[in-house]
Amino acid sequence: QGTRDHAPAQAALRERLLSAVVSCFKRHGAAAIDTPVLELRETLVGKYGEGAKLIYELKDQGGELLALRYDL
Repeated sequence: QGTRDHAPAQAALRERLLSAVVSCFKRHGAAAIDTPVLELRETLVGKYGEGAKLIYELKDQGGELLALRYDL
């Protein structure tokens, strides 16, 4: 349970691949954005509505209500 950890060799490979993709996108005029993976539940409910099935709800170890957007 929880999030996945990557071993050093896997992390290095992932970084090289991501770097190649990012540099290709930038050469063609794309701009980067950075979005959070986890957001406060209140924030997403405000965007999608209380009954939306577009979010996955969870609690962190401190009991804070968090959520994942459907597209992440």
